[in-house]
Amino acid sequence: MVMNFQKDSLSKRVFKALRDKIVFMDYPPGMSLSEKELCKSFKVSRTPLREAIRRLEEMNLVTVIPRYGMYVSQVEINEIRCAFEVKIRLEALAGEVAAKRITADKLEELHTIIQGAEGLLKEGGARGLIEIDTNFHEIIYESTQNPILQEILINLQSRCARLWNASLSESIPIPEVIGQLREIYQALKKRDSAKTTHLLENHVRHFIDQIKNQLL
Repeated sequence: MVMNFQKDSLSKRVFKALRDKIVFMDYPPGMSLSEKELCKSFKVSRTPLREAIRRLEEMNLVTVIPRYGMYVSQVEINEIRCAFEVKIRLEALAGEVAAKRITADKLEELHTIIQGAEGLLKEGGARGLIEIDTNFHEIIYESTQNPILQEILINLQSRCARLWNASLSESIPIPEVIGQLREIYQALKKRDSAKTTHLLENHVRHFIDQIKNQLL
């Protein structure tokens, strides 16, 4: 049982590392993925890598063609539009639930993220902001203490964050987004479900509007 746990943990680490490389465009859409090279790069055997690839394929981040190979999936605008429609509703639900269940440890993690975000006001950098935003949201998902909701939202967050990286570049208004995260944190700290729900919905809509302005 210990060995199975270790393999599962290794697969999760490989999955997160690969997911981040795809989301943040280190592995761009259409890039061919070699199983041999990935095993070498991540220093793992084929078993945990294949499990990670399977999960990424389920999220439509990787496309596998039997007996041919695999590559990073293209960013499909219509698919992302559908993802946003679901995400905005589930983010609101996550905010409502998290405000009731969030622990002191999770609040401290959010506070630490916001403190780290302050440096972006001087340094700039859209990638850094999207990484911070992703981590911030994932802590909220964890705080719901609802594994099913958490899994769905992490999937949606990864898909949407990839589009943000592909389309927004340096156009994200960093001070405004950091201000939104501060407000969400304060609402969670006060355990104000209604306000947290409202703020998270507006936060997601803000990114949707930014993408529309870039693409349309």
